Order: sequence, then C-alpha cells, then structure tokens
Amino acid sequence: MSVSPTLQSYLNRGDIPYRLIRHPYTETSLSTAISAHVPARRMAKGVVLRDDEGFMMAVVPSDRRVDLQAINRQMGRVFSPAAQKDVRILFRDCNKGAVPALGQAYNLKVIWDDHLASEPDCYMEAGDHQDLLCISQSTFKKVMSENPHGMISH
Repeated sequence: MSVSPTLQSYLNRGDIPYRLIRHPYTETSLSTAISAHVPARRMAKGVVLRDDEGFMMAVVPSDRRVDLQAINRQMGRVFSPAAQKDVRILFRDCNKGAVPALGQAYNLKVIWDDHLASEPDCYMEAGDHQDLLCISQSTFKKVMSENPHGMISH
C-alpha cells in the first residue's frame, strides 16, 4: 500500500517533505522501530482517544505510554481509548494497527508529546505495516504547530 491515500493527499496539499522507508512487516510501533533500525524515541505512535465530544489523537514516542490523566488535565476533558472498531472506521484506508501519527490528515484534533520535539527527525506509520514516513524535526514542528502539546506520556 505504501502511503495511505488520505495521508498522501494531506502531505501533497501541505507540500510537506518526507522520506519513505521500507521495512520488514511488523505489528507494533515499537517492533517497527526495531525492525527499521530507528531509535524508538523517534518513532511517533498515534493513539486515538474518545470522549463525549468526539475523537482526538495523542501522538507520543513509541517507547512511551499515553498519560491520560495529563491529557485530561491539559484539555479539560475526560478521554479514554477509542474502540478498535471506531479506529478502523476513522482510518479506513489504513491497515489495522498502522495508524499514521498525523491525525490532522484525518480531521482529528491532535495533542502531541514534547519528547518528540527534541529529536532530529520523526518516523511514523504510513498506513501499512511495511512503510515508515520520516519527516525532519522542523517539518514535524511545522505540521504540529497549531496543536496543543505537553508532557503527555510516561
């Protein structure tokens, strides 16, 4: 599949530079980082959250876990993880478990972890289990600039 059509359209519309890296098939973002020889702290994973108002994506390094309490405090809302069936509907052009960490491409609000800002580049699923999208730190900060951020992982 390579880059999901929705993500590809978002990247093209925004004239966002990226590299695509092929790697052996993996199921999790952490195993993808290992397989692609990418430091896990540079591999961003998107975790879809839900509350009464709708869905949102938290973007954190693959070697960390989402801190729901920190997100809820910062956003003034009460989120919980979204059901897998909802994630499959939201990301229908992606393989199950290969959600790109650019939720804004799918019209989701995004909150991202500050740990990602200090890395020289950022890797993320491209929509399948064999391709990684790589963007520079400056590009990452630019595409995330309108989104809230903070220490939202542990």
